[in-house]
Amino acid sequence: MKYVKLAQMPPMDPMAGMGMPAAPMAMPAPAEPASSQKQITVPLANLGLILADAEIEKRLLEQLEDNEQGIANDVWLQYGGEEDGGVDAEKRGKRSDEEATEEEIKATDKTRWERLPVGQNLLDLEISLDDFANAVKFLSFGFAKNKGKEQGGGAAPGGMPGMASRKLDNMVKLAQNLDLLGMYSVADRIL
Repeated sequence: MKYVKLAQMPPMDPMAGMGMPAAPMAMPAPAEPASSQKQITVPLANLGLILADAEIEKRLLEQLEDNEQGIANDVWLQYGGEEDGGVDAEKRGKRSDEEATEEEIKATDKTRWERLPVGQNLLDLEISLDDFANAVKFLSFGFAKNKGKEQGGGAAPGGMPGMASRKLDNMVKLAQNLDLLGMYSVADRIL
């Protein structure tokens, strides 16, 4: 097994013990945070793709105490739904079958309904607010269950560090939940 040394003590300066000033040490440049979220570049033609694009896993982990219905409503509004549960007929998708570019992803950050297939809205895709709410509740239950295990348990199984174990467990739960919702291809992409 290959081990990677993550951090080590800086070498001691032999002149420091003799009253001499220590040699200045260069600070390493801060690493850019890598995004673990893979951008969805295909048209969002089903609930699973929409939830993946909305980074629902991240939202649930960050807002675990929040009401699932509130999270579902926020996502619903982002993708062209209305507050009363209806769908805004004017908010139609613009994404073609070609892979989306980074510019298109950035340009549609505030208008995410444009990531739906060309000319379609949530009503055309037969996705309702109840579908969103049920999926978010189902996923939230799995994350809450994992959160309870983390707080009650000691070390992670198999000697795995806590964060890696937690992320792996959440990915597996998300894939299982998507399988139960019938979104097999999205579940396969997660794992």
